[in-house]
Amino acid sequence: MEHLPQDPRPWPVRRDTALQDTVLQTTLTHVTHRLNNARIAAYRHYPSGEAARIRAIARKREAIQDWSVLLDRAEEEITAHGGHVKRAATPEAVGAYVLEIARQHSVKRVIKSKSMVTEEVQLNAQLEAAGLDVRETDLGEYIIQLAHEKPSHILAPAAHKNRQQIQRLFVDTVADAGEEVSEDIQELTRFARNKLRQDFLSADMGITGGNFLVAETGTVVVITNEGNADMVTTMPRVLVSIIGIEKIVQDWDALEDIIQQPALSGVGQRLSSYTTIISGPRARESWEGPDEWHVVLLDNGRRKIHGGPYQDVLSCIRCGACLNVCPVFQQVGGHGYGSVYSGPIGTVLSPLLGGMDAFGELPSHLCTMCYACQEACPMDIPLPHEIISLRETAVSERREPAAVRTQYRLWGQAWSTATGYRRSVTAARLAQRLAIRRVGLAAGWLHTRTMPFVSSVTFLEDWAKKHRRGSS
Repeated sequence: MEHLPQDPRPWPVRRDTALQDTVLQTTLTHVTHRLNNARIAAYRHYPSGEAARIRAIARKREAIQDWSVLLDRAEEEITAHGGHVKRAATPEAVGAYVLEIARQHSVKRVIKSKSMVTEEVQLNAQLEAAGLDVRETDLGEYIIQLAHEKPSHILAPAAHKNRQQIQRLFVDTVADAGEEVSEDIQELTRFARNKLRQDFLSADMGITGGNFLVAETGTVVVITNEGNADMVTTMPRVLVSIIGIEKIVQDWDALEDIIQQPALSGVGQRLSSYTTIISGPRARESWEGPDEWHVVLLDNGRRKIHGGPYQDVLSCIRCGACLNVCPVFQQVGGHGYGSVYSGPIGTVLSPLLGGMDAFGELPSHLCTMCYACQEACPMDIPLPHEIISLRETAVSERREPAAVRTQYRLWGQAWSTATGYRRSVTAARLAQRLAIRRVGLAAGWLHTRTMPFVSSVTFLEDWAKKHRRGSS
């Protein structure tokens, strides 16, 4: 299994599919603009938010730097409170461990809260291949599971679909014969809630991700806006929390500042609607919670990033703010990236986790260098700098096609002298007259770009002409 799942379609196919999808264009524009405007307003109306953000950056960087000690502390605390810890290096290790637990407890039905890390390791596919019934309970994840798709946005997995598409999807997949499904948003939500209720009541195992892991007490913190994580963590008899090792934080003082950032930058709120705190299995005196709690700490390439030039990317809190301001993401959506992680953060993280062979095209083709992501990122991750660095790696490894390298070499040679530049302008005029814009080496580049025609007279040519007239 790959370290990171990859869409088998080549980039031009993914790009053109997205650009021809008018619903995707409309819905993503609406969702991303709304979330970004909410982020701006949230910081404007919360004066101490910026100071909290600065403190959060410092504490998160410190936690990443010291994560070995902190992870050991977290494991000790989880074990002391009756939990079980598994350190998993690969997606296969995660799947094998969860299946082992499922077999021990004769698990048949699994319910999950929203989790990007389980998408990363393709956990659903691994469990379903073993015969388990797996149900996503976050509304967006529920929708894309029914559609057999991957998340299009870190926070809003079904942001690329409108309510008419969702209504048709419900009718085609889960509605009973003759059951009417309204296009009204509240009615669609109520319909999904009713369908999911039986899954909550009959599940044998719950699976969550984790936004943060507090080393001080071995506590897993899950933040959601729907409350489904509360059901997933309390109703099944077995609970598994799967967390990337970069989610570690030192203590509750650090968490106080850091936990504000996903809500402020992601949805424009002071705090998320629901914060679920898991510190162990059900106590004897308690009537709710799991009988067993397992915590899986996932590496899957993260340790290779640690200590290197891209270490700051491990501070990402998956708030989605960079996606909401990215002009490329707004045009092609999450599926255009061909990776679980999309947008600017995916452009950096995907090649680092999944390799340049699989995802080297992302920094080369899916960034305009507008620097909007740098300004929006609450954790101050230098995404544009890291994208440029990955581009330099691609060039040094000669990953671009030979024809592209030749074009840029000739272009550079031509424009290195004034004479070469003037001759290139003359050649460009000739090319546009011969309609070379639509054929040959430039055709692919111009397929998705509107380029102005070269002026019949450049400024320098006009200046020289007028100067000669003045001299005479």
